[in-house]
Amino acid sequence: DEAEDDAQALEIAINQKVAKIYEQFCFDVIEKAPNRKSKQAGSYLSIPLHRRIDLARPELLMAPALPFQQVQYYRCSTEQWEKHFNRIFPMPSSPEAAQNAAGQNFPNCTYYRRYMALASNLQPSSLNKIRGALKVEFDKLAWAPYTCTDRMWGTGAKHTKGWTVLPREAKGGPMIAINPR
Repeated sequence: DEAEDDAQALEIAINQKVAKIYEQFCFDVIEKAPNRKSKQAGSYLSIPLHRRIDLARPELLMAPALPFQQVQYYRCSTEQWEKHFNRIFPMPSSPEAAQNAAGQNFPNCTYYRRYMALASNLQPSSLNKIRGALKVEFDKLAWAPYTCTDRMWGTGAKHTKGWTVLPREAKGGPMIAINPR
């Protein structure tokens, strides 16, 4: 039946878009990783600039080794991990989407613009299915940016319980959420 074929082709096209959005998210995480305060001090990343395009793949975020010279990380609870997912892939009408639109990083990320354009044009059932597929992939990650209400990346020095800083004598650095699984 032709209508069924059209619906199947549309679903395949949407799934391909979602896969590209997810790959772009992994690239944007590395592309938008914070730099140190002075230009001369460079990036916090330990990946050389000329290798970032090649290495900014989902596998990088699936590995427990953090690709940073200096970093702060926090092992999230399941609820905290879910909060980061909801900030990274929000429902279009959610408070997270409104905060992201006014904040840093998210509006400048290619994945985010593509995701929001797609999400804004889908029926709620299709959007829930897509977010479910994205969540399955997100849950495979070992780490992700520890998002803040107004930005993808935070860097302020954390002194509260549960945070680990590497190297130990450092203060501040990119904030990383460690998957609780």
